Formats: sequence, C-alpha cells, structure tokens
Amino acid sequence: MNEKLYRLIYFIALSVSLIFMILNLTFDLFYLDTFLLVFFWAVKFLSGFGLLLSIANVFLIVLKKFKDKFGEKELTIFNIIQIVVPLILIGYATYKVVISYISKTIITQTGFWFWFDLLLYFYGILSLLLNLYILPIIRDEITEAAELGKLSWWKKGAKRVARRIKKKYFELRKEYASAQVQVQMTTKEILDLWRKKFALNFLLIIGIGSIIFTPITLICIIFWLRVYIFFRSKIKAYERISLLISLVFIGIITLILPFLNLSVYTNLSNFYWTAELFYLIGIVIASIIFVKKLLSLQGITIAQQKIKRREKKIEELEEEKEELKRKLEEK
Repeated sequence: MNEKLYRLIYFIALSVSLIFMILNLTFDLFYLDTFLLVFFWAVKFLSGFGLLLSIANVFLIVLKKFKDKFGEKELTIFNIIQIVVPLILIGYATYKVVISYISKTIITQTGFWFWFDLLLYFYGILSLLLNLYILPIIRDEITEAAELGKLSWWKKGAKRVARRIKKKYFELRKEYASAQVQVQMTTKEILDLWRKKFALNFLLIIGIGSIIFTPITLICIIFWLRVYIFFRSKIKAYERISLLISLVFIGIITLILPFLNLSVYTNLSNFYWTAELFYLIGIVIASIIFVKKLLSLQGITIAQQKIKRREKKIEELEEEKEELKRKLEEK
C-alpha cells in the first residue's frame, strides 16, 4: 500500500475511533466494561512473569558482587534459595487468588500487607510498561523478539557455547561462583527472550482489553498486525509514538483505577480474582523455565537422573551378583 494512503487511512481510523469513544462514554451506547477484565488478565500475567525475571536479576547481581566469598557449600545453599524463592512466590500468589475470590477486591490486605500488596502492584505495572514497552519503543527495539532470525539464534547459541566453555574453565580452577555466573546469565537471557515474546503477543490482548478507549485498541491491534502479518515495510515513527502515548495512558489508568470508586471497577470486582489467577500462572510458567534451565545448565535433568538411577541399579545388581558368586564358591 502507498505510504501516503496508509498514513491517511491510519489517522482517519483513529479520528473515527476517538469520536466513537467519546459518544460511547457520553451516552453508554455499548457495554464495554467487561473487556477491561481481559486487559487485567494480560497485564497481571506479564507482571507475574516479570516479577520472577526481576528476582533472577537480583540473584545474578548478588552472585557477581559476592562471587569471591562463595565456596562450593555456599553455592549449593544459594542454589537451594533460588529454587525456594519461586516456590514462596507461587504460594503467595495462590493465597492472593483465594483471598481475592473471597473479598472481591483488588487490594485485599490491611496494615503491612496492604502496603506490601500495593508496592507489588505498582512495581508490577511500572516495571512491565517501562521494561517491556516504553523503553523498547523509545529505543526502537519493540519488534526485536519477533525479528530473531536464524543468524540471531546462531549468535545466541554461540554465546551459550562460549559460556559453557567458561563454566568448565572456572570449574577446573575451582572458581565455582564464577562458573555459576555463566549459568545465571544464560538463564536470565532465556527468561528475558520469553518475556519479550509474551509482551508482543499480549499487545493484541491488551488492545482488546482496552476497547473502552477505542483509539488505543486500534493502535495496539494495528501495531500487532504490522509486526506479525504486514511486516514487509518498516514500522513508522508515528506508529511507535502513537503506541508509546497509548501505553503511557494505559499505565496511568491502570495505576489509579483500583483506588477510584468507578462503576467500571464495581462491575469487575466480582471477577477480579481471575486476574490474580493469571498473575499466578505468569509466576508458575516463569518459575518452571527458570528452575528447569538453572538445573539443566548445571547438568541436572530428568534424563540424566534416570541414567544415574539406572547406573546405580546396575551397580547394585553387579554387587549382588558378586555376593552370590562368593557364597557359591564358599559352599
């Protein structure tokens, strides 16, 4: 399509959608409030996934900063903590689903736990929008995850091979913490790539969930289509700026919505527990990827455990065989 014609259609469609939004909000022509629940599903899932990635980043920073103080024993304890922390997060997120289902509110605690939930909520939304959308859009990196071709995958594969070699080198020198850093960097990279892919795919869901603000829905859907369907031409600056403004607006609305006594929130309050369920799912999926990759990069996999058990069984049978042979010879 001709660029001038495309730009004209783009801005005409935005103008029409803006008029529709104003009319709908003024005269309540269509009941679109429930679509906002879909938006919360997407945001909470990405927030849960992002929370685990943030925890993984903290572990990596701690390991790099104090690697000289880590021996083999300390590293084992550190790895156990890395597995336990996601389990604690999963437990707390499960508790939140139950409490949200019972109380029918977004902020369900009082006292210390009220502020804890509030901080988690704000951190989840702000880190999500900044790290996955706003900063990548400003840097023109928002489409990076969709553009990973064979060459990019080969480069990342080569980087992982180099890290494995470094890991073996540090292990031979008994520098176990430095070896662990290589494992953590690969795990973090994989989690980050997954999160970027989720962010792009969920942009469509966020758009549909924001349908009460029709121009934002249109901008998100068009951008998603441009990335995955009509990808032959480069994303234009005005499209990125439109998406950036839309997501900043979404962020502001999302942050203040739970604290406003609006009818839209009242309509959703009975079902908000489902958003907490998606938050739990995000944490669970990220935890599985994190722990599985963490263990596999250290040589601990289900297949390897089966082989070890089989080898141990063979050794036990060999010992029994030798014992029986010895008893027979004694007779």
